[in-house]
Amino acid sequence: MYSKGLSKNSVEAYRTDLLNLFKENLVTNISSDALNKLIKLISTKEYSPNTKKRKVSVLRQFVKWYNFREDTKTVILEDVTIKSGQRLPETLSITQIEQLINFHDQETFISKRNKAIIDFMYSTGCRVSELCDVKIADIDFDEDYIQLTGKGSKQRIVPIGSKLKINLLSYLDLKLVKDISNNPFLFISRTDNPLERTAIFRIIKSTALKTSTTLNIHPHTLRHSAATHMLEAGCDLRTLQEYLGHSSVSTTQIYTKLTKEFLNEVFNESHPRA
Repeated sequence: MYSKGLSKNSVEAYRTDLLNLFKENLVTNISSDALNKLIKLISTKEYSPNTKKRKVSVLRQFVKWYNFREDTKTVILEDVTIKSGQRLPETLSITQIEQLINFHDQETFISKRNKAIIDFMYSTGCRVSELCDVKIADIDFDEDYIQLTGKGSKQRIVPIGSKLKINLLSYLDLKLVKDISNNPFLFISRTDNPLERTAIFRIIKSTALKTSTTLNIHPHTLRHSAATHMLEAGCDLRTLQEYLGHSSVSTTQIYTKLTKEFLNEVFNESHPRA
């Protein structure tokens, strides 16, 4: 999977999914019959369509690897079509985003860091893995842009907004004083180590609870919200695709469904013929 350009996190997710799949369904031998029965079982379970697709995809990747390694035991999987789900991502309002960012208002390293993290995720629309990988050298404060490294090690340039710039510089002032080891990563822990994904999840979840945000917030919610707000403000789909780092515009098109809902809501509330 590394040869396909997948990140370490993606490979680990595939491995975990596969082990859980075999354990949950008591798979004890690798054969065409056993694995085809497993696929049929997956299709009948009460998973969401996207979860079913992911599990089947994990199984197919495993079979490709297994057949490559075991020349004498070729496993053949039947073709099973599972339709994609149309569940729309949850988003926050601009006011709710501001509440999350401004909650961290103390003049401490942790408060400044957490404020910059939330602002960074919303302002750049980045993935949590991209946030963890950003280094100070990836930021150009003169030209106001950040270089992000996304899936498949693909790099893209994202502008630094004026408000994010203020929060980043304020955080970096304290980081430079605290971080005697000169860690090259932008966001670090109390012990001067690079932040892990789980730490970002905890920061977002904790802040959401403290601001009484009712939605089930996770880091990707900020990315979804940024994309939706940009479309609502008139950003075209192709530009948004580049901004989010999607390889296909079809992935970006899910946000048009959200903006249609927004348009319907505004129409119903404001148009005299609604």
